[in-house]
Amino acid sequence: MKNLIAIAPLLALSAACAASAVPARSSGASAPPFAAAVPAAAPDAALAVDAPLDVPIERRAPRSDAQAARWIGASADGDVLQAGLSEADVGVWIDAPRARPIRRVPIDLALVIDTSGSMAGAKLESARAAAKALVENLADGDIVSIDTFSDEARSLAPPTRLSAETRPRVLARIATLSPSGSTNMFDGLALAETHVAQAPTTHAVRRVVMISDGIANVGPSSPEALGALAERGLRSGAQVTSLGVGTDYDEKTLDALAVKTTGRLYHIAEPREMAALLRRELDLLTSTVASDAFVEVVPAPGVEVIEALGVRAERDGTGALRLPIGALFAGQHREALVRVRLRDSNPTRAPRALASVRLHFRDPDDSGLERVQEVAVRASFSADQAAIASSVSPHTRSIAAVMEAGRLQVAAAQDVNAGQMTRADDQLAVAQRRLESEAKAMKDEPTRSRLMAAAQNIESSRAAFAPSAAPMAAPAARKKALDMNAAGMSQQGF
Repeated sequence: MKNLIAIAPLLALSAACAASAVPARSSGASAPPFAAAVPAAAPDAALAVDAPLDVPIERRAPRSDAQAARWIGASADGDVLQAGLSEADVGVWIDAPRARPIRRVPIDLALVIDTSGSMAGAKLESARAAAKALVENLADGDIVSIDTFSDEARSLAPPTRLSAETRPRVLARIATLSPSGSTNMFDGLALAETHVAQAPTTHAVRRVVMISDGIANVGPSSPEALGALAERGLRSGAQVTSLGVGTDYDEKTLDALAVKTTGRLYHIAEPREMAALLRRELDLLTSTVASDAFVEVVPAPGVEVIEALGVRAERDGTGALRLPIGALFAGQHREALVRVRLRDSNPTRAPRALASVRLHFRDPDDSGLERVQEVAVRASFSADQAAIASSVSPHTRSIAAVMEAGRLQVAAAQDVNAGQMTRADDQLAVAQRRLESEAKAMKDEPTRSRLMAAAQNIESSRAAFAPSAAPMAAPAARKKALDMNAAGMSQQGF
């Protein structure tokens, strides 16, 4: 994925995720990160790809190395780039196979629930019911912990391996949830991450699921501080799924948790939606086809990887960039954009390598065997504008446009919060114009349709609060801002 030479939302690798695999999230909830979903397309001619995996069944026979389809794809802006170009974008995408794994990966899940005073009533009742249903649907052998936070963090149920004997004890602890106090989100998240860090190696899917309706106001409380805490937790494999309940939570903090851990964000307008979203989250986790996944972008000689945009990235000291992904579920699509710098682009030179893009992951169908898939990104350089225009990569151009649109939607949501409706409309107008322009120039029909759908979505958002429309009441504006933020995060793969 939402986050490679200009990897924006790698994974905007939705994360994004395949539209067929993940239904649209309720109340504007976003799709998973690396970035927004795009229809799977035929491999670019420059990429060497194994025979495609075309198994429309829930289970598949163990695959051999020769039969395994390549999940990773990447390309520059086009096969032919402008001579003299100093920087280029590289789009990266992952398409996990649709079939569920034969061997279900054991899960270690820490559920951390905001029990501050504002959660009293329907919110906490729904959280209690959702937590109960989650524990009932986890498999024997999965590990679960239940933590809460208000003025301080508390372990309601320590990490427990579920069985016929232990499950009732965890359920009994959930029944004791009660509201009081303020919102010490930092300590709650830290406690949950500590519990997930204890997971045995057998439990490769590790998730912190946090439910909150408010703004952190005890302990470190900025989005930066909480994002940094989540990023540290990712080192032990703890990705974060956040459920923002109602209209008073701090979306900037929940956005940071998703970006820093390549996690997921759900916006829940009505508390009763909580149980359904947790069931959906559990379904994604139980369909994990790869764990401990990351993308490595290794520059070719004469090329420098500058940055990955909108996602966590690490340098390894050799000039390569590493983009953590974590777990990939069946059918998930992730995207990213990475920027590279070219030291020379001689137009007389034959196609040259720009980067090696490598997907590393552990395969549950092969006892957690580590696998590596690689694709080489190449391009030639020319002053021939017709050749440049005809070689454009629909994948990479659409990734860049959709990711930028998502970023502008998130920014516009903050303008709506501040009452700056004209500025918000200006932000969205820029995104809409780019999407429409890219769609108009696109020969690939699935990509054109995707771009137009994104543009129409933004047009609908603009119509709801356009400066010429009647003034919007504060509660309605706040709800609109949260819907817009969730849509923008979804576009980026979160």
